[in-house]
Amino acid sequence: MHIYVMKKIRILQVIPVLTLGGISSVVMNWYRHLDDSKYQFDFISFNDGPLRAEITALGGNIFIIPTIKQKPFQHLKALNEILSNQNKYDVVHVHNSFKNGVLLGLAKQKGIKVRVCHSHTSGVENKFLLPFMSLFKAIVTRASNVHLACGKEAGEFLYGNKSFTVINNAISVQRYLADKQDTNNIKTQFSLPKNKQLVLHVGRFSIVKNHQFLLELAKDKTLNPAIHFVCVGEGPLKADFAEAIQQEAVQARFTLLTATPDIPLLLKSADAFIMPSLFEGISVALLEAQAAALPCLISNTIAKASDMGLALVTFNPLDDLSPWLMQLNNLPLVELTADKVTEAFLEKGFSTESVLAQLTNIYSSRDKYARN
Repeated sequence: MHIYVMKKIRILQVIPVLTLGGISSVVMNWYRHLDDSKYQFDFISFNDGPLRAEITALGGNIFIIPTIKQKPFQHLKALNEILSNQNKYDVVHVHNSFKNGVLLGLAKQKGIKVRVCHSHTSGVENKFLLPFMSLFKAIVTRASNVHLACGKEAGEFLYGNKSFTVINNAISVQRYLADKQDTNNIKTQFSLPKNKQLVLHVGRFSIVKNHQFLLELAKDKTLNPAIHFVCVGEGPLKADFAEAIQQEAVQARFTLLTATPDIPLLLKSADAFIMPSLFEGISVALLEAQAAALPCLISNTIAKASDMGLALVTFNPLDDLSPWLMQLNNLPLVELTADKVTEAFLEKGFSTESVLAQLTNIYSSRDKYARN
């Protein structure tokens, strides 16, 4: 008797770092919920991190390689070895999109049928790249045959007037829903002040996240003395920001925390969420804050589709502190039921279930893309 064992669809995910938050958390959310008897994720990343243990436990292989900018020869050699693997990949899914044209081109050359380019940003952080952007965009668009984006703005940024599909950055809403428990234990655990109004910021310490704006708010004499900013994350500018806090003598206004998987706990202990980014697609951290029913003060440069319609989000200009200060000085008490929050995410298509249906449809369509 012949027993047929269905071959798993093997997907190579290409993400910038194996850290918590951002693109990594979106992809890991998919990985945790996909049927592991049908789909297998492996990862290329350019920086190791705390997600390694979970990926390995879920059966994924990890390849940490240098970027093409750091070590071009080693980068190409590593890619060639990975993509020539005898258990050839069915799908390559690239997330730091315009920077990986070479990888997508090589995947096409190696005969990988489904080559996904996924735009997660609506701008360029490194301005020196601007003169080369049209070339980068042309390369990745031609080398890939599935064009995805986390939102309309991110798609138009990378693909221009070409067609693309929006895959929402879905979250597991249940993990973040607010409850009325006493938060003193959480505050003790993270050494947070108990007699303050905690305003949470979650994001990498980089130019685009605009932590400098929080410093300007903290220095303002009209800001309620009870407001305390809690900044969670890592990144190249963290030490500089810590030093600036000292220089401006506003240490009493800030707690800086390392990246942590305990974001749901921190959201429960917070009174509001703030995000003054210079530009942003659909922010996962902002979605999590809304799931936790927090008032969200964000810049008007962030995609409008980030708002789940729960009357929690206020879009503010970055050239005027006054609306931010006014809202921080009058933080509302939010009364939202778990059902109402869950329903809003489902309706807007930001629940995990709706996104997995889109993804599995793409990953399973090898024959459809074979000719492209």
